[in-house]
Amino acid sequence: MKSRTLKILASIIDPSIDPEPEINASDKYFASLIRPKTFTGKDTAELRYDRSFEQNCITLSQFINKPVKDVSTREYFSLIEHYNKEARKNKK
Repeated sequence: MKSRTLKILASIIDPSIDPEPEINASDKYFASLIRPKTFTGKDTAELRYDRSFEQNCITLSQFINKPVKDVSTREYFSLIEHYNKEARKNKK
């Protein structure tokens, strides 16, 4: 990333320098590092998210007297923070 930025800055200082080939090579490299999530098939990102949410609801239900799915977003994340604090306390 630093090299890419330096090439762009060098081309601004000296307009005769064409940074396009190096910039395109850098862009291709960085794009190759991104692994998009799959949304088709048996084990999709959406299914993993749903399973994770269900597991969180089961775990968090021990801290609240109503269904976790009925709590607000703020309450949900507060419960997660509370659970994490309790987990850290129990590890010590």
